Amino acid sequence: YQRRVRGIPSMRTAILILSLIAFVALVTSQPSKPVWPTSFSASVSVRHNEAYERHGFFRWFYDATNGKDRFDGFREWHSEPTFVVRIYDHSIGREYNVYYHRDSVSCYTHRINSTIPKPNFDAVRYIGVALIDDEPTYHWIEEVEGRTVQYFETIKYREPKRIDITNRRETRSETWIFHAFDQCAQDPELFDLPVAIRLTCNSV
Repeated sequence: YQRRVRGIPSMRTAILILSLIAFVALVTSQPSKPVWPTSFSASVSVRHNEAYERHGFFRWFYDATNGKDRFDGFREWHSEPTFVVRIYDHSIGREYNVYYHRDSVSCYTHRINSTIPKPNFDAVRYIGVALIDDEPTYHWIEEVEGRTVQYFETIKYREPKRIDITNRRETRSETWIFHAFDQCAQDPELFDLPVAIRLTCNSV
């Protein structure tokens, strides 16, 4: 039995106080600008402000070395929920959409005509610290020609947590929320279509 002297904090209390001091020092200092990762896989949900845009949830794979993205998820196709694999080959500017039905597979390819959020952060301004799902994040903002992009990254790992995009001219907005993020090299075969599907893919 060891008697504690009145007025002297316990070791646990002292560690807690030091941790709080370190955290306050961390969040009040100016962090370096974020860097978009060169390869990752992530579980992402997307919300839109327009009624005709459906909310989405998918798995996103990215490999900057090969210049490719892949999205796996469900979407409505001919009034039925359908599992869809979308592959973007930026080296040739082509997009491939593969629809997996119960007993058939359909593939369509065309020029890439959509934008995937990949900020370069050259013009971002640091706003401060924000809580996203109770997790402290660094909050950055960029405003260019009627469009505002807000980027939130985890403080601990500097990984994407949320992206808010607002186009004031078109009164459109969308939010990308990262529920799981694995920053690691991706298997190149993830971005290759099976031979049978590639040979029967329709150009539209």
